[in-house]
Parts: sequence; structure tokens; C-alpha cells
Amino acid sequence: MRHSLRNTRALLLIGLPVIVLACGGSDEPSTTPIAGTYAATFFQTTGSSGQRNEIAAGSTLTISLAANGTTTGHLHVAASGSNPVFDADMAGTWTATDNHIVTFTQAADTFVRNMEFTWGSDIQGVSILTGDNVFSGNRIQITLTRAP
Repeated sequence: MRHSLRNTRALLLIGLPVIVLACGGSDEPSTTPIAGTYAATFFQTTGSSGQRNEIAAGSTLTISLAANGTTTGHLHVAASGSNPVFDADMAGTWTATDNHIVTFTQAADTFVRNMEFTWGSDIQGVSILTGDNVFSGNRIQITLTRAP
């Protein structure tokens, strides 16, 4: 009997972790290293009237990328010359290809949904999304840094 209990105990100690690992995850969406809340830390536009530091002018962009592929957030572009203030909801979805190119699908018609962002890390190892594209002769360069 004692030998039988010892064998059963040994099987449980070896088999239980294997069973737990084999059962897999849960109903929760898988996590990704890209998911998180990002805010613009560099936001510059360049056009026929010169360069403009959008953050210094009062523009902001915050966007949260959920692990399930949805987004929330807000874009605010400060008024400039004859262009009025512009605000947009960043609700939508996001996808990543090769785990480093991020694209957004959103109802709001902004540069965000028309620009590819490259995911990586800054020199401190913090996750960033960077984008650089030209739209109708205006270049938009932006870096979004993930909040801790």
C-alpha cells in the first residue's frame, strides 16, 4: 500500500504540471507586447508654410491598443492659420504584421488610419510606435510612446 501511494504521489507531481500546461489558456484574448496606451511624444508637420511642432502648438494624440485588437483614444490637432481645431475619436481596431508594422482601421478620417506605424523600443527600452508619411504635400512625423 505504501509503495502504491508513493507511486501515485510521484505521478501527481510529474503529471499535474503537464496536465495544467496542456489544458492551455482561457477565454481571455491573447496578450501582445504591442498592446498598451500610447501618447504622442514627438509630433511634427512639415508643409509649404514650414515646420510645426504640433505638441508645442497644443496638439495631442493618445491611443490605447487592447490585446483583443480594439482601440480607444483621442486626436486633437490645434488650430493653424486658416485651419480650425480638429478633434477625432480613435475608436477602431489595430493589426500588426510581422509583429512590428501596426495599422489602424477607424471611422475617423485622419492620418492615423492612413499611416503605417513601426513598433519598436526607444533607447530606454520603452515601446514606441513611429510613423512618417506625406499626405497632399504635408509630411507628418510622429512618435507614440507607451505609458508605463
